[in-house]
Amino acid sequence: MAQDTLSSALADAVAESHAPGAVAYVGTIEACEFFEAAGLRQSTPTSEPATKDTIYDLASVSKAVATTTAALLLYENRQLVLDKPVAEYVPVPAFQAISVRQLLTHTAGLPAWIPLYKQASSMTEALQLIAQEELRYPPGTRRQYSDLGFMILGRVLEMAASDRLDAFCAKQIFEPLGMKDTGYNPPAGRASRCAPTEQCPWRNKLLRGEPHDENAYAVGGVSGHAGLFSTAEDLARFCRGLLGGKLLREQTLDEALRLGQAPVYPWQGLGWALDPWASSSAGYLPAREAFGHPGFTGSCLWMDRKRGFFAILLSNTCHPTRSAANGGVLRRTFFDAIAKQYYPDASSTHSGLDRLMYEDFKPLRNKRAALLTHHAAVDQLGRPISDVFALAPEVQLRYIYSPEHGLRGQAEAGEAVPSEQGGAPIISLMGKRKKPSAEELSGIDYFVIDLQDIGSRYYTYASTMKDCMEACREAGTPVLVLDRPNPIGGEIMEGPIAEKTDSPVCWGAVPVRHGLTMGEIATLFAASAGPGKRLELSINALDKWPRARLFGQCGLPWIPPSPNIPTPDTALVYVGTCLFEGTNVSEGRGTEAPFELVGAPWLDAARVISALAAPDIQGFRLEAATFTPISMPGKAAHPRYEDTSCQGVRIHITDPISARPFRMAVALIAAMRQIHPKDFLFERPGWFDTLAGTQAVRLGIEQGEPACALVERLEMGLAPFKEITPRNYT
Repeated sequence: MAQDTLSSALADAVAESHAPGAVAYVGTIEACEFFEAAGLRQSTPTSEPATKDTIYDLASVSKAVATTTAALLLYENRQLVLDKPVAEYVPVPAFQAISVRQLLTHTAGLPAWIPLYKQASSMTEALQLIAQEELRYPPGTRRQYSDLGFMILGRVLEMAASDRLDAFCAKQIFEPLGMKDTGYNPPAGRASRCAPTEQCPWRNKLLRGEPHDENAYAVGGVSGHAGLFSTAEDLARFCRGLLGGKLLREQTLDEALRLGQAPVYPWQGLGWALDPWASSSAGYLPAREAFGHPGFTGSCLWMDRKRGFFAILLSNTCHPTRSAANGGVLRRTFFDAIAKQYYPDASSTHSGLDRLMYEDFKPLRNKRAALLTHHAAVDQLGRPISDVFALAPEVQLRYIYSPEHGLRGQAEAGEAVPSEQGGAPIISLMGKRKKPSAEELSGIDYFVIDLQDIGSRYYTYASTMKDCMEACREAGTPVLVLDRPNPIGGEIMEGPIAEKTDSPVCWGAVPVRHGLTMGEIATLFAASAGPGKRLELSINALDKWPRARLFGQCGLPWIPPSPNIPTPDTALVYVGTCLFEGTNVSEGRGTEAPFELVGAPWLDAARVISALAAPDIQGFRLEAATFTPISMPGKAAHPRYEDTSCQGVRIHITDPISARPFRMAVALIAAMRQIHPKDFLFERPGWFDTLAGTQAVRLGIEQGEPACALVERLEMGLAPFKEITPRNYT
C-alpha cells in the first residue's frame, strides 16, 4: 500500500513541478520503505531515464551533509570552538565580529549571495571579496540564510582540520559509511550517471558532473555551501549513520538540533533546518523532531530522529533551464504523501505568532503597533509574545490591551483588572474600558490581536476582539490577527446557533461549539460589520492545522488560557458543563478539576449516571465522586457550595473525537432535574439562556424532552451554518 501510494506521489510530484524526473528513498535505520526513480534524468539534447543510481548535484544540501557534519566532527574532537571569532581560523580582520556558530546558524549578518564568480577564480579571492561586504545587520540579531557564510565556514574547517574540505569529508564521512558515489567534482567515469542541470548561459554549455552553483564552480568545485554530488542510496547510508550514532555522539547531535539556537529564528539548528514548515518550499516531515535541508537543484532530505525515519528526494528541476525550476511543488507534493502515509495523526502546527517571526516581522517592521493579548499567547518555545516582540526592535509597541483574566491570566472570571503604566502601558479591557480609544488608535499603524481561545461561544475573548475591531474600523486602523488552533477542533459543531448576540458570552450567531479559529471569527466579524468604513483585516494563518486536529495533536505548548481551563480536555468538557453556571449545581470551580466535576450536596450521583442513555455519553466515562469546593483566589474566591461536601459526577474523556460534551451536559441536567425535581433549579434562568444562546434548551429540558431529541432539534441549522462561515484551513 505504501509502495503504491508513494509511487503515485512521486510521479505526481514530477508531473506537477514539470521536473525532468526524480529519485526518492524513504526508510528507517533498519529498512528501506520505498526506493524508486521516476521520469527522466535528462530531457535534452536526448532523453535518458532516471535510474536509482543517478548521481545528482545536491546544491545546498552540501551545507548539511558535508560542511555541517565536518564542523561537528571537528567540534567533537576539540579542533573547532564554535563560539570563537572566525578571524582566529581565517585571519581576516572583517571576520573578527563573526563567530563560527553564527556561520552555522546563518546569523552572522552576511548577505545571502553575491556573484563572486564574476571576479574570483579561487576561494582565497572569493573570501577577500566577501570581506569587503558590509554586514547587513549586527551578528546574532537576525537570521539571513547565507551561501557566503558557508563559503567562509568551509575555509574555517580546512584551517581547523589542516586538510582540504573534500579530502576531510571523504576520509571522515563518506568512506566510513560506504558512500562510494558521493563527493565533489565527480570523476569522468561517473559523468554518464550524473543528472544534467542547466544549459548555463555563463559557461555556454549543458552542465553535467560539475556544480550548477556558479560560485562553487568558480572556486574549483569544492565549497562549504555547494558542490557535493551523491545518489539517493548513498544519502540513505548517511541518514542511517547519523541517526544510528555512527557519525556523531548523541550529545553533539542534541546540541546541533536544539530548537531555539537562533532566538530570532528558532527553527535553525547548527547547519540543519529544524521542525519544518509544511507550507515552505523545502519539504517536511510533520514531526517536531524533524530536521533536514533543501537544495536549489530540487534535492532535499529530512530525518525524524525520534522515529529513526528519513526521506530523500533528489531531482534536477533546473534542467534544462532554471526558469522552469519548481522544487517547491516537487517537494510539497511528495512530502504531503509521506505525511499522510506515515504521520496520519500528527501535525506540527505553527501559530500565527510563529509565522510573524518566520517572516521576520515583515508586516510590522518600522510600524507603531498596539497588541491585544494575554499570557497564553506564546511562541513555539513557550516564550510570551512580549519577549518575541522584543526580538524585533524595529517594531514600536505602543499599547498592550488585556482581555478577561488580565494579561497574566491570574484574575478569575468577571473580575475587574486594573491597568498598568510602563514603556507600553497595559490597558485592561475588563472593567469600565471595553475597547481602545480613538486617541490611542490615532497613534498606531497596526492593531495586533493574539488570543488563545478555547472553541466555546461562551468565552469572552472573541467578544473583546469584536469590540476592538469595531473601534479599529471606526478609526481606520488596520488589524492583524495572529491565528491559533481551535483546541477542540474545527470540524465538529454542537449546540444551537445563538438567537441573541448582545452578551460577551454570546457574541455572534454561531453554535456553542463553533469550530472556528480566532482568525476565522475575525473574518466573520469583518464581513458582518454594519455600514460605514471597511475594516482592513489580515490574518497570519496557521501552518498546517488540519481542522480535525485537537490541540493535543498539534505539538504546541498548552498554556491555560484562563485559570479554570487547565488542560485541553477541560476546554472540551467546558462546551457542555459551563451550562451548569445557570443552575444550582456546582460546575467544579474551587476544585482541582473545574468543569470536569459537577455536583451538589443533595445529588444522588449514582442514580443520575444510571439514568443516562449510552449514546448521550459516548466518548465519556462518568463516575460518582465526592468533592468539597474551597476558596481559590485567582480561580474561584467564593465557589458555589464553598467548604460544603458535594456528591457529584466526575467526567473522564475516553474518546475526544466521538465525545459530544454539549449533548452530554444537556443529558446530565435533564437527568438531575428528573431525579431531583424539588432540589434542582435553573437558579439563574436568564444566565442559562444567555449561555445557551436561546430559551429552547431550558424549555426543552423543563418539558421533559429526551436529551437526544432535544439536541438533534437544536442542531438542525448547523449544516447550512458550516457552509457560510469562514474556513481558512482544510
